[in-house]
Amino acid sequence: MEKSKRYIFAALGILLLSGCGSPRYTAKPIEALTNQVDIVIINDEATREGFLETMESWLTEHHYQYTVQSEGEKHDLNKLTLEYEGHWTWDLALYLKRAEIKAFQHGQRVGEVDFKVPYTANPNKFGNAEKRIRFMMDALFGQITAEEATQKANSSSDG
Repeated sequence: MEKSKRYIFAALGILLLSGCGSPRYTAKPIEALTNQVDIVIINDEATREGFLETMESWLTEHHYQYTVQSEGEKHDLNKLTLEYEGHWTWDLALYLKRAEIKAFQHGQRVGEVDFKVPYTANPNKFGNAEKRIRFMMDALFGQITAEEATQKANSSSDG
């Protein structure tokens, strides 16, 4: 009986640790947004090009008009401005470790979404970066909650 208790505790410990080590989203969605808003994306040249391409694809698919400007370039503060940053890490394979997208309008932050993968042995960290960035956009624009994005990123078919 004592041996079986050890196996049960070990199994519970592994489940607990893998759950704590799963990719997570946090978000404050942009409120009261219509498709008629002018959007400016500030290109973060330090982030892999695919991040910007995914954001552009998402905006096009959802019928938003946007322009892309370089960092440091003067832009209209009345427009909805998206700033992003993504960090990839290597652990047997390259994966999106941490990312953020912040939305500003009239000089104020009006929304933000963060994605983080803790240092862990959890295999969910190797999910599809494009899908994860799309989940970020979904959460930022209020189409899904951060909890739904987290659940999708950790499911075997969506991550």
